[in-house]
Amino acid sequence: MLIACRKRPVPVDALREAAERIERDLYMEFDEEIPSRCVGERVLEELASIDTVAYIRFASVYRDFDNVDDFA
Repeated sequence: MLIACRKRPVPVDALREAAERIERDLYMEFDEEIPSRCVGERVLEELASIDTVAYIRFASVYRDFDNVDDFA
């Protein structure tokens, strides 16, 4: 999340709060192991509400787009 938000006007506190929400929600939903896919999806949701550019940056790496059509 920090890398996705680099050089963006996103307060560190907003990222910290998002990370705490993600962690709290995942611990409430899962009893044992938390699939990394679920973590990535939650990060995408949070970034979408925080900063669109950061969301796109994270999604482009997380979703491993091969070309512009995949990205669209």
